[in-house]
Amino acid sequence: MGHSGSVQRHRGSRTRNSNGALYGEPVDSGDGSNSARAQYTPAQLQAMYLSRGRPDMGFMANQSMLPKEVPEMQQTCTVKNHVNLKKGSLKLLPLEDRPHKFDLELVFDATKPCRIQIFMIGQETIDDDTGCSSYALVHENQLVISKEFDSGLAQKFALSDIDEHLDFSGFPKSELVYESGSLKYPLIVVLEVLASEDNPQSQTTFATFFERNNSWDVKMLKQKIQVDGLTYELQEIYGIDGAIAAQPKEGEAEADQKGTIDEVEIPDGAECIICMCEPRNTTVLPCRHMCLCGECAEHLRKNASTCPICRTRVEALLQIRVEAKDDDKKDAEG
Repeated sequence: MGHSGSVQRHRGSRTRNSNGALYGEPVDSGDGSNSARAQYTPAQLQAMYLSRGRPDMGFMANQSMLPKEVPEMQQTCTVKNHVNLKKGSLKLLPLEDRPHKFDLELVFDATKPCRIQIFMIGQETIDDDTGCSSYALVHENQLVISKEFDSGLAQKFALSDIDEHLDFSGFPKSELVYESGSLKYPLIVVLEVLASEDNPQSQTTFATFFERNNSWDVKMLKQKIQVDGLTYELQEIYGIDGAIAAQPKEGEAEADQKGTIDEVEIPDGAECIICMCEPRNTTVLPCRHMCLCGECAEHLRKNASTCPICRTRVEALLQIRVEAKDDDKKDAEG
């Protein structure tokens, strides 16, 4: 490789030159000595080894490849949600001896007094300026079912408890099943905090009906919350159960200096799937797999482009952080 030279190719053959060397191989000098070796560019080396079927050289990058875009690392912000409908609790139950009429049951949490509103065949309207949503019934002859509740956890609500029900007999099948992309929903359930402010906090659950065993059932489509005039759509994070959220940024440096926070014991199944020794606290987007610790996520961000679980292209990384409670802060300071 110490001398300069050029690649030679015999016109009479596609694969071998006059002295029997494969295309792209170093050739002997004119005097028959083996000392002269050609010096190749990376592109020529790649062509040479690929033409000979060398899989061990597969790591050589194509010279035309563009640099990979480094995914963004995002930090979460904490939003206090005072009302929450537990999506797995939404049930549609047929009423005995009353065809086409159904009871609706759900379970919710409320840290403040709230109101439940139920819209059967409802329309969502999104304000262009604020992004906030409002809801109305599609059919004027229908009434919004409403009930107020005090604060409390795991509260149960059923239409039968207030002598109400959902009557399917007056609607065509096309209105009972959600059409993708539409702002008209077969069922909208709104939990709204009772407050005097203009934009009270609320959570909205959108659902559709579907046929099952010659009857109807209900399935949740999505949930939104409105807090301080901003709207957020709730998304499921796969693997968050048992995971350990990262410490708040403000307290990390101080906690490390004082040594007041002990090492966190990692429960079984909460480890990062890469290093297997740190708690997972980072989610891959858009697939929403929470499977990495902060250090491995930083390495993935710079050196890889796919989720280690599903191989989906990584567009961003989201690190889950929680705010420390006042009691926890006092214990750490003490």
